[in-house]
Amino acid sequence: MNISIFLIGFVFFLGGVSVWLLPAFKLGIYLLEWDFLSLKFNFYFNSVLFSFILFLVTFSVLIFSTYYLNSELNFNYYYFVLLIFVGSMFSLNFSNSIFTMLLSWDLLGISS
Repeated sequence: MNISIFLIGFVFFLGGVSVWLLPAFKLGIYLLEWDFLSLKFNFYFNSVLFSFILFLVTFSVLIFSTYYLNSELNFNYYYFVLLIFVGSMFSLNFSNSIFTMLLSWDLLGISS
């Protein structure tokens, strides 16, 4: 049996097991907790799945823009703003408090 066929089958097997087991998955990170201000992030199955799709789209945009905008003058500024946009989208996806939602939403609006 070819090793590539085995690896593809193994990846599909792991994907099926993860789709079966991961909906019960929840992880929370509490960075700061005050009365009126809290920085909380929760990782649910849907948010992890959406972030994986967001990562694939962002990675393809970065690769395409590297070849397309290679000789442009403000190429580093474009990368910086694009990474701020993607980072704020990730933080909006994982945010659990209204403060982190507003902060990431404002960064998303400024960078777009």
